[in-house]
Amino acid sequence: MVRRISIFVVAAVVALSAHASDVTLQTDHPQYPGEGAFQTVEQCAEFATTGAQTSQEKAIAMYMWFLTHQWHLMSPMEWCVPGRSPDTADPGDYETVVFDANRARFSYGYGLCGTTHAWNEVYWKALGFPARRREFPNHVNSEIFYENQWHAFDSDMAGLVFKKNGVVAGYADIQRDPSLIDSPQVPIPHYPFAWPADFRTMKKGWQEVAKRESWYKLYNGGYECHPAIVQLRAGESFTRWYDRDHFGGFGKRRFWQNQKGGPHRTWSYFNSGKPIHNAGDSNSRNEATYCNGEFRYKPVLDCEDCAADLEDHSANVGFRDQSPKLWSNDQLKATATFRHFSPYVICGDPVDDVNPMTGAATDGLVVTGIAIGDVQCHVSADQGQSWQSVKLSSARSTAAGVAAQRSRPFTADITEHVKGRYGWLVRFTWSQSAGIDRLEFVTTTQVCQAMYPRLTENGCEVQYQSQPRGVVAVLPDFGVAEENVGRFEEIRLRSRNLKYAARTATNRYPYQASNDQPATVVFMIKAPKPIKTIHAAVRYQIPVTPTPGCDFRLAYSIDEGQSWTEFARAEIAADNEFSSGWLSGKAEIEAGRTTAALVRVHLHTPGRKAALIDAQLYAVHSVSLPGPVSVEFGWLEDGILRTDRSIIGPGTNATTLRIPTHSGKIRDQFVRIAAEPF
Repeated sequence: MVRRISIFVVAAVVALSAHASDVTLQTDHPQYPGEGAFQTVEQCAEFATTGAQTSQEKAIAMYMWFLTHQWHLMSPMEWCVPGRSPDTADPGDYETVVFDANRARFSYGYGLCGTTHAWNEVYWKALGFPARRREFPNHVNSEIFYENQWHAFDSDMAGLVFKKNGVVAGYADIQRDPSLIDSPQVPIPHYPFAWPADFRTMKKGWQEVAKRESWYKLYNGGYECHPAIVQLRAGESFTRWYDRDHFGGFGKRRFWQNQKGGPHRTWSYFNSGKPIHNAGDSNSRNEATYCNGEFRYKPVLDCEDCAADLEDHSANVGFRDQSPKLWSNDQLKATATFRHFSPYVICGDPVDDVNPMTGAATDGLVVTGIAIGDVQCHVSADQGQSWQSVKLSSARSTAAGVAAQRSRPFTADITEHVKGRYGWLVRFTWSQSAGIDRLEFVTTTQVCQAMYPRLTENGCEVQYQSQPRGVVAVLPDFGVAEENVGRFEEIRLRSRNLKYAARTATNRYPYQASNDQPATVVFMIKAPKPIKTIHAAVRYQIPVTPTPGCDFRLAYSIDEGQSWTEFARAEIAADNEFSSGWLSGKAEIEAGRTTAALVRVHLHTPGRKAALIDAQLYAVHSVSLPGPVSVEFGWLEDGILRTDRSIIGPGTNATTLRIPTHSGKIRDQFVRIAAEPF
């Protein structure tokens, strides 16, 4: 193994702490440079369309980006519906499908046609193109609007239809001239395919489209909300392993999909350079699968600074360099709550190597440590709205009658409680002379391969950036009873005509108006430090076709509801035929103004009772400037593992790293970001 260490030093900066805040990496790889280029939808659209001038050039460039960063498979599913377990073996369970383009981009990258085209709406709109999904025989397509007409872009089946003048055709064009189905040959993926079976299917579909105009038009199916921010605390590292077999081969794979061996497909344009389709030539037969992320967190318990990294703790919790390090300074009941949250979905090793979703799974979250005396543990997967007891299994047996202060190594695999989620809270409780001497949390996530920062030959340049910000999530559990909604709702500001009823597998609407008048509900966001931005998304019910005057809006308040600022309003197309829609938006908050905010949802469907289906909220908040951070890349060159580790000085918000790769085939192995001691 060849190893190299570089150290980057900058001048000292005040108010630093031993953490790594929102570190992103961008390599000089032409297609897969990593999250530094793809952290937001706007960045993706800019990267994809670099150099494109006309609307069609931009649209085709975005389409080509979809082909190389998404692929076709059963749509990812999560815990979207109280009382219903997600399982991708059930394609009819559309309510649990992931429609947040940010989650899709970082954790998955794959889905069925209706799902990926819903995500794509967000990217098209970032380019300034109105977008919608269209019904197609046994399929769902996309249409985008530019140059005063609609154009069909099918990134799922990798096909475009062109008019005789070279412009991408839309449904109306094909209905006027069915001969367009046999498109002129172009060197990018298009119809007809070189592989006959798929083309015959799609050609028959287009022939059906040409027979009538009334194919459903579906708007506002996708959204972006979940901030793609990773914040590492003192004693924490984040490693992405490019090889899905890193943990020990097929039987040890960790993923979040009901599919033997994990999500994969051999029909894709992933990792094959620029998509090509020229007559009989195509580079679309490539395997796409997934990566893993591994968060290792060893809290520094003997330092008071650890308190700042906790989600919560009682006032009597002490930190010291003698046993127990985490203790109760008055011997009364003490609690300490640790947290994790990221844009990567927590996965696990399925016991049957197939189904970690409704089947049993391990190694998604493993907690180990040394407890002194009687220590209790609980876990929450819903930001503290509910808690489950966790058994701390002793690593070795202890004899009866051992003194309470005797150290007890323990381990707990908590995967079953947190799999399919993006974060967790783990709370420890003790009293008297009990406490904790050591803790380690290992959280394993699924990562979209296309988001891994890939290396290039002959020296690779990497742009390092760090921003002082973290994330707080408010993901309401609408399965709770009315008396518990105060955990996430400011009940005093709910309009009188809006009623709450717990959402279940059969009740879709947690909030529904009692009449056809406007209704409002207000949710609360609290952050540990001043809020920088608010992100929110809601799913509303809408008539088909929409009643004139339908009105869905988001507004925020930072003065407890005395004044409101609107930051998102749904655009309701008159020809929409989708019975629900997502509205999302984000708002910048003046620096240092508040650590708490309210988000108001306005609902109005004239002539009908307005209803809210779901809501997701986040606050991006400030943090102290980071301490030193290490970045390490590992790769294979001629079968030899090479590594390069750089230490970036405290307070650095941007620098350039140069990874000493050589010529020859580069095989990415891992990239690790760690908050170094300070």
